[in-house]
Amino acid sequence: MTDPQTRVPASEPSRDEIASDREVKPSGPWWLEQLISSPRLLTWAARYLGFLFKLRGLTTVWRYDDVREVLARDEQFPVAWGERMIEVTQGRNFVLGMRRDDDYALSYKQLAEAFPLAEVPALVEPLAAKFAKEALEDKSGRGEIDAVEELIAMVATRLCDSYFGVRMGEQKEDRVRFAKATYAISAYLFDTSNPATYEALGGAAAAYLRKTIRDSIAGARDSPQKDTVLQRMIAMRLDDDTIHAQLFGMITGFIPTNVMAGGNILETLLRRPEFLERARAAALADDDLLLWRCLREALRFRHINPGPWRICPLGYTVGEGGPSPTRIRPGRKVLALIQTAMFDPDRIEDPYAFNPLRSDDNYMVFGFGQHWCVGFSIARATATQTFKPLLKLRRLAAARSLRARVKRFSSFYPLHLDVAFEP
Repeated sequence: MTDPQTRVPASEPSRDEIASDREVKPSGPWWLEQLISSPRLLTWAARYLGFLFKLRGLTTVWRYDDVREVLARDEQFPVAWGERMIEVTQGRNFVLGMRRDDDYALSYKQLAEAFPLAEVPALVEPLAAKFAKEALEDKSGRGEIDAVEELIAMVATRLCDSYFGVRMGEQKEDRVRFAKATYAISAYLFDTSNPATYEALGGAAAAYLRKTIRDSIAGARDSPQKDTVLQRMIAMRLDDDTIHAQLFGMITGFIPTNVMAGGNILETLLRRPEFLERARAAALADDDLLLWRCLREALRFRHINPGPWRICPLGYTVGEGGPSPTRIRPGRKVLALIQTAMFDPDRIEDPYAFNPLRSDDNYMVFGFGQHWCVGFSIARATATQTFKPLLKLRRLAAARSLRARVKRFSSFYPLHLDVAFEP
């Protein structure tokens, strides 16, 4: 592994170095946008063009059962970004990059204690609802808002401040910068499409995030505050390096994933009026469970990405004994296409219909197996409370365009989507 001291700058970077709008592009190449946003097209490509990926050393699995098998067998298909996780934290790994061992079990136990499920309805939901309401009230006179930057990302960053206890500054610019830093780090860890660019941006962003977290830890020890995850970790007698690694990993998972999911959900709803009306009816009825089911169903149609990738060190046959086994040679990369698995007609009834009442096992929007989203309950509550006041607005539509289209950093991380509504 490259020495992190030479790859990741220790000094705080300037604002322009962190995922600035110089890197904004409308959803990546047109063909990739069409492929990702169309479940039918993506499934067809996965089924008939998999040989093109094999030529580049990547094996794809797309059937429901095969995807679950790959993600469930973490010993045969470990994640490949553990070293990068250690690199960006400049110290310790996080559960996203760990194998299933004693360190993983201890880390997971610490997170469960620091982020208790009981706090989600008691604290996270009211905070998210409050922040979403304030963001929309601020723009109510204009009848227009950048729903990604000024709502979805703003709610997530304010939760990192008020609930996590990480202080990034009170101004909107501080919160935008913080969010963009997490996108750059996430792209460096998980997006292999432009490694040189993401390495430079991720290094600068990681230095900024490390400093922000370290300063927050020092501030919390000097001036204790109640009801924050950081303060709870201090009360748990965790050392600063452990607290830093846990918060770094949770923030890097929480903000980018919530923004990717929220941006894709909103884009899908605005493009499909029948989906939007179902979600809006749930919001107007204050039926949070049905609203979440509508949002989850929209996310099934446009997931945060096609799926996670793994490595296969020793070789393996997926679906062995079944009608279509897939032999994976030792050392190959494997792309588990969650997006297509959720549309597999052999396992999903009427897959292309919008049906919020589907069985939970039809979904893998939070992943599957060992690396199933550790913050799923927080993410679910945040999304529901963020979208509820937005969907209650009258005449909600894409601003200045007949077709909603998110502007993104790389091909996956939403940055901007302007929506209009009746003031």
